[in-house]
Amino acid sequence: MPIDTRTLKDDHFPCWAEEPPAPTEGSLVPGSQFHEEQWVMAAGMLARGSSFLSVSRAMGCGRTTLWRAYYGSKDFRIRVWWEREALNREAELRLSSLRILVAEQIERLVAAGDSATVRWLAERLGLFPGLDATRNAPRSIPDAGRPLDAQPPRPRSPRPEDPPAVTVPELDDDIPGALRERTPPDPAVIAAIVAHPETEGPKGVFPWTFNPDDPFPSLAAGPVSRRADGPFSRRR
Repeated sequence: MPIDTRTLKDDHFPCWAEEPPAPTEGSLVPGSQFHEEQWVMAAGMLARGSSFLSVSRAMGCGRTTLWRAYYGSKDFRIRVWWEREALNREAELRLSSLRILVAEQIERLVAAGDSATVRWLAERLGLFPGLDATRNAPRSIPDAGRPLDAQPPRPRSPRPEDPPAVTVPELDDDIPGALRERTPPDPAVIAAIVAHPETEGPKGVFPWTFNPDDPFPSLAAGPVSRRADGPFSRRR
């Protein structure tokens, strides 16, 4: 029996299971001269950890144009956040499958009688706790001329009433669309970058670069339809 779509209307799925968030103004970068698919590709590349230089070359725009979209459009940053959340979920599933493959290989090596693998597993799984305790036991010898009560005190373990230790915050995405930087950028610098007009870069440097001269433009990776006009092209 097919599921009625009305039963799923009020369900709340995790962000990585939903469709990409729709821009509030209808476009990831409002007023941009570049195609919407280019900005979608840029968001996916940034989520995968590509540098701004690589993304700008793939788009065919200047690096300042990419920073302008990053600082000036929250919808673009939200799309990067959504792409990263989906990639993190896929990475967790892939790691789970890798654990299964590793377990199968370990079982095969143990069944084959590989003594080195068996010894390594015994140590890693803690099958000999007495051996580990002896190996990790401190071997500090007190000074013979100093009484035991005069020895330097050992560092105590933290207590609940102690203040929390100051740690460097990681670059996580707790807030969708937030600036993902350790140090907040200077507002004057952001204003100058946002006010900078968009600039075009070399076209055709990469196979997936959007080329407005093509009769059927596509961002899919494949053979270049014409000779490149960028700095990496060869001249006859």
